[in-house]
Parts: sequence; C-alpha cells; structure tokens
Amino acid sequence: MRGGRCAQSKDVSYRTQAAMIASRIPLLVASSLLLAATAGAATGKPPKETAFATREQLRACLDLDDAMKARRRDIEAASAEHNRKFDANDAEEARLVEMKARLDRSDKEAILAFNKAVTEHAQHTRDLNQEADAQEAGVKAFEADKAAMDDRCGGLSYRPADVDAVNRERSKPAS
Repeated sequence: MRGGRCAQSKDVSYRTQAAMIASRIPLLVASSLLLAATAGAATGKPPKETAFATREQLRACLDLDDAMKARRRDIEAASAEHNRKFDANDAEEARLVEMKARLDRSDKEAILAFNKAVTEHAQHTRDLNQEADAQEAGVKAFEADKAAMDDRCGGLSYRPADVDAVNRERSKPAS
C-alpha cells in the first residue's frame, strides 16, 4: 500500500504543480504587459503629431514630378528610336550576309564595295553601342534623381485643402 500512496501522492503533487503553473501564466502575461507599457511610458516621447508640408513644398514636388515624367517620356522615345536603329542595323547585317554569299570574288570592284559596306556597318554598330552606353548612363541618372525625389517628397503629408488649392492653381490655363 505504501507504494500506492506514493504514486497517488505524486499524482496529486503533479496536478497541484500543473494547476499552480497554469494559474501563474496569466499573472506572467499581465506583468509582462505592465512592464512593457511602463517602459514605453518611461521613454518620455509624446505621441508623434502629423507635420504637414507647406503648399510651396507641394508645388515643388508636383513640379519635380512633372519634370521626371517628361524625362521618362524622352528616355522612352530615345529608346524606341535606338531600337529602330538597332533593327535597321540587323537588317543591314542580313544584307551583308546575302551580299557575301553572292560576291564574285574575282571582281575587285565588288570586293571593294563589299568591304566598304562592312566598314560602314562596323561604324554603325560602334555608333549604336555608344548610343546605348549614353542611354544607360541617362537611365541611371534618371533613377538616381527619381530616388532623390522620392526621398524628398515621398514622406510628406499635405492637408487636403492645400492639395485642392494647388491642384486648382495647376489646372488653370496659363495667361
């Protein structure tokens, strides 16, 4: 019997411990929340008030956005023109391949004409590569300027009345 009582006693002891632990969990959670709230209040920082940007800042950011949109359109137009030139260069290369296949290797004039066409094509390819490098530099500068604009204007908040007033100003035709 002695062993039975011990087992029963241990079983009761485990249940008692489990009940005590279960009753401590809400106390631990409550005390943790209280400590966190106290720590937040101890920083002494008042709640952050919304600081609104001025109408002048709004105008400047909208003007900057308009300028960036115009630059993007210019970049897209230049890219389309470059792609057109690239396609023309590919067509020129295809004509050179055909010309080479039909070339009469005994005709010195035909060989000179072919060599001249190949030289011109090589120059066109170099020009296109330089143009592509310049465009890439322009795109990188645009992206840097866009990031700077986003840093400058992206975090600003405006009063709705200021937004309405500035939009009305901008929609008026220039006198």
